[in-house]
Amino acid sequence: MGTFLSRIKFRPCINCTHRDIVSENSLEAIREIVSSLRNARTLGNGWLFRGEGIAHQGVVNEIVAYIEHGSSRSVRTMLEAGWRLESSQALYTYLTRLNQPLIPFSIQSLVLDASNIDVTPEIVASDVLGLIREELSSRHKVLIGLILHLLDCSIKLSPADELRGHTLPVSLLPLFFNIENYHFMHEWRRILAIFVELIRQAPNALLVEESQSEALL
Repeated sequence: MGTFLSRIKFRPCINCTHRDIVSENSLEAIREIVSSLRNARTLGNGWLFRGEGIAHQGVVNEIVAYIEHGSSRSVRTMLEAGWRLESSQALYTYLTRLNQPLIPFSIQSLVLDASNIDVTPEIVASDVLGLIREELSSRHKVLIGLILHLLDCSIKLSPADELRGHTLPVSLLPLFFNIENYHFMHEWRRILAIFVELIRQAPNALLVEESQSEALL
């Protein structure tokens, strides 16, 4: 477990303010990546967010800069040139540099609080998504929705290991939650079950307006 659940340190990103987790232009660049990666040909190999040591790091850094500066056209050009693995790793790198947690600590507490142990993962996930809809800005909601939707596509389209199932949600837990040693030892199965349910519910809960807009294009 320890190899997956390494702590992620958040660093400031370019063009973000304390009140705004992502700029509109950066969000558009992220949409380009998610749109390109959420298909069977790309995700079937199971390498989403796992390109470290394989991806061309110079290209990864270049794409990170494009995302930070909100250059969606440059991101699209890189994707069309076949740099999907590097785009996946660049998106992951960008997310670790956000100026605030992807899910605010106040909302994370619903998942991490052991007092909710008797509440089903489905209900906890629904409550978390409800708070995200009510308390976060439109761009923040869409950002979370896009990333969870991409994970949902990856899980559905990538074959699971017969013994371990899908390891992708496990490896990305620290990106969404402030996981402590106590959680590693006692709570990770419950937290993982809630996270998987969040991934399953998020597209309908957070991206309905996005889907409607795409349908009109």
